[in-house]
Amino acid sequence: MKLYPISTSQLQLLESGQFINRVITDFINTGIDPKKDGEFESIFSELQGQSPVYNDALMQVKAKAETETILKLDVIRDQKISTVRRAVSVFEYTDDAAQRMAYQELRSILKKYSAIDKANYEAESLGVDKLVKELKEAKFDAMNLLGLEFHILNLEKANFNFKKMFDSRSSNVISTETFDTKSLRNSIFATYKDLAEYVLLMAKRKKTPFFIETLKAINYGREYYADILAKRAATGTAQ
Repeated sequence: MKLYPISTSQLQLLESGQFINRVITDFINTGIDPKKDGEFESIFSELQGQSPVYNDALMQVKAKAETETILKLDVIRDQKISTVRRAVSVFEYTDDAAQRMAYQELRSILKKYSAIDKANYEAESLGVDKLVKELKEAKFDAMNLLGLEFHILNLEKANFNFKKMFDSRSSNVISTETFDTKSLRNSIFATYKDLAEYVLLMAKRKKTPFFIETLKAINYGREYYADILAKRAATGTAQ
């Protein structure tokens, strides 16, 4: 037994809402009473409660090209943050004393900003500015010693591109955009992850029809959207 593999972070904005809706609908269609397991009922109820709020947020940004672009630029920015972290981690076990000191210095800086890519848009923009500044000014000439100039420059550029687009939104978008879509998405998918992993664990341990059938229902949606993502990736490669 396993969860069908899918990278939910690759789902487009509206798809993410549809994905959660399908999870809820597929389980309800099984006819299984969620009250048969208290922990499952609690997590599932939380997911149901988050879904309408998230869908309202999605409706507000639907068909707004500016907002869709902002979301894409934010994903790119988050990827550049991850790249810097990985580039620094390469030196974790270096035998070179100077590199080791540089690694420890940059690691301490990155630790301060460990949750920066989970922050709301404006907080992340400010945080990245501070992060880049600290990395550039790190002791032991760490940035240059570890050859990170390229990656830090890319992060700085990605943050600049995001801020430029975010600050130039039309007044119409600004006046109606009352939801923090990124935070809502992070929150609802964290709940979904808890639900899916709990069901998988219980299906393996208890092997009861409740969890086995629920796991099947969860995997229906995962497989459906994984196929969509695979076809999209194949089309992009072909182009």
